[in-house]
Amino acid sequence: MNRSSIVTVLPLALAMLSMHPGAGAAQQPSTRPTASRSAPANELLWVSNEESRDVSVVRAADMKELARIAVGERPRGIRASADGRRIFVALSDEHPNQESGRDAIVVIDAASRRIVARHKAGTDPEQFGLSPDGRRLYAANEDAGTASVTDLRSGRVMATLVVGIEPEGVAVSPDGRWVYITAETSNSVSVLDTKSNTIVANMLVDVRPRAVAFAPDGRRAYVTAEIGGTVSTIDVGGHEVLETLDVAGAGGKPVGVVVSNDGRRVYIANGAGNEVVVVDPASRRVVARIPVGRRPWGVALSPDGRRLYSANGLSNDVSVIDTRTNRVTGRVKVGTRPWGVAVTR
Repeated sequence: MNRSSIVTVLPLALAMLSMHPGAGAAQQPSTRPTASRSAPANELLWVSNEESRDVSVVRAADMKELARIAVGERPRGIRASADGRRIFVALSDEHPNQESGRDAIVVIDAASRRIVARHKAGTDPEQFGLSPDGRRLYAANEDAGTASVTDLRSGRVMATLVVGIEPEGVAVSPDGRWVYITAETSNSVSVLDTKSNTIVANMLVDVRPRAVAFAPDGRRAYVTAEIGGTVSTIDVGGHEVLETLDVAGAGGKPVGVVVSNDGRRVYIANGAGNEVVVVDPASRRVVARIPVGRRPWGVALSPDGRRLYSANGLSNDVSVIDTRTNRVTGRVKVGTRPWGVAVTR
C-alpha cells in the first residue's frame, strides 16, 4: 500500500470499529503473553513492525517476545529461508518514486539476530518471494510498477520486469516454475516465467488484489482482493481465474493469505473485519471466522500446520490459532503496527 492509501484506510478502519464497539472490545488482547499450546520450544516467530521499524523475535511455546531487531526503515514483507537460518525483510524509505540505498531486502542471520546482507529491490518493495532452492529473490517494486529478480549468491539484479500498476503480492510456485505478482491498482496478476525471466501472462482479478498463495501441489493459487472482499481461485496450469468467492462478511477486507500443508484449507486475514477467515476450497465455502486482534494483515503457518499466526496491525500484537479447533490459544504484544510474520524452528 502506498503512503496516501494508508492515510485513507486507517481512519476508515477505525471508524468501522467505532460502529461496532461491542465486537471491538471483545477482541482487545491482554497485555501479557499467553501460551501457544503444543508449540515446540525452538519455534520462533519473526514479526515485521512497520511503524516502530523493527522485527520482533517471539518464542512460540510461551508467546514471549525475546528481542527486537532495529532495521532502520519501514519493514513489511518478511520470509524465512527454507532452512530457517536467514530472515528476509522488505524495507522502504520515506521517499516514494525515488530509489535509494534504504529501499532494500535485508537479510537477518537468525542465530546472531544481525543484518548480514542488503539486496537492491527497486523503489518501495513491499512483498517478495524466494525460489525453492534459495538462489533467487523476486520482489515487487510498488512505486516503479516493476518486479525485480535478484541472484542471492552474487547479489546481482538479473532482470527488472514491467508488471501491473502498484505491484504488491508475490508468491513462487512450489516447483519454482512460476511467480505470481499482484497489482493493486490495475487489479491484475502478472505471471513471471522463472526459466526465461519474462512476463508470460496477465490475469484480471477483483478490486485491489493484495496477496497470493499457492496450494502445496502447485495446481491452484489464491488471490485476495481487499476492496472486492473476495478470494479468487486460479488454475495455475492455464493461468486463468476459475472462480471468485465472497469472504469479506460484515466490513472485512481480505489481505494476507496462506494455504494449509494438505491444501484443504485457505486462511485469510480479513483486515478491518478483525478476524481470520477459513475457506474450504473443495466445497467453495467459508467454514469458520476466527476473531483475532485489530486489523490482521500477514498470516503464517507453523511447519507442522497446527498453528496459524496473524500479525494484527492496530492492536500491536500477534495471535496464534489452533488449526484443529479454529480457536485462538495465545497472543503476545510486539512492536508498533505489525505487518507480517514468518516462522522458523
